[in-house]
Amino acid sequence: MKRIFSSLTNRFWVIALASMLGGTLATSCSKDEMPAVVDYSAPDDAAIQKYLTDNAITTAQKQPSGLYFIPVTTNANAKLATVGTNVSITYVGKKLDGTVLLQSTTTPASFVLGKSSIISGIQEGVSLMHLGDKAVLLLPSALAYGPNGLSGQGATVPPNTVMRFEIELVDFNYAATDDAIIRKYLTDNNITNAQKQPSGLYYVPGTTNPTGTQAVAGTTASVLYTGKLINGTVFDASSQHGNTPISFVVGKGQVIVGWDEGIALMRKGEKGQLLIPSALAYGPTGQSSIAANTVLRFDVEITDVK
Repeated sequence: MKRIFSSLTNRFWVIALASMLGGTLATSCSKDEMPAVVDYSAPDDAAIQKYLTDNAITTAQKQPSGLYFIPVTTNANAKLATVGTNVSITYVGKKLDGTVLLQSTTTPASFVLGKSSIISGIQEGVSLMHLGDKAVLLLPSALAYGPNGLSGQGATVPPNTVMRFEIELVDFNYAATDDAIIRKYLTDNNITNAQKQPSGLYYVPGTTNPTGTQAVAGTTASVLYTGKLINGTVFDASSQHGNTPISFVVGKGQVIVGWDEGIALMRKGEKGQLLIPSALAYGPTGQSSIAANTVLRFDVEITDVK
């Protein structure tokens, strides 16, 4: 593998870049599969109106698209989801009669709002929500799976089905998801001395050297490292490159943000472990063999600071 830091001339900030999420929330239609178009908007709306009447729901907010948004829990002071935000949601998708057709697993579904293949009704509905909000979305079939429906991926949605989605917006930019992954790693490995930073980075001190020169911003640090996924898979290491330390100017954006911050906590001669949430690593773009939105672990040793 190409040495991981040799191409890192720009920081990967917490921004949502264009990405595609597969799975049950994605649209399923290709150009070769397009059936004849029939306008179901009137019968779909009638079905939704009947559902609201039958269930005495008076808080539904109809959108110009035909989507009905029903707030359940609202955190008006929290951040509002906007186009370009990388959001994570839990969901249960049902027919109006209550039949469950699809739902999220223990891992929330994540996608870039307004820039992915997720069905349009979900994207529109989530754009009306704040972080931590819960809502019910009533989607006419054209905003759900349309005339194709959905088959496979562990779910089946018949063509032209009006959908009811129970949604919770649980995270922006993977911060909560990544933190849960890191905390589980610490628990599973009985690590009790991890130091969480305000950014979400965790630093686990190993060998300390209180008299060593600290790698503050502007100094040049030389580092031996082993980069791993959280499951222990090694994706890059100094040992793969003649065991030669990598040198960089701390705080100048020459490496990923998690390195700039983590190495600055250390002194010459010290060893430690950096547990880096995806936003401080390669974010939604990934890098080579590192998938998008991946938490990384680095075992590092500071061999010199100048």
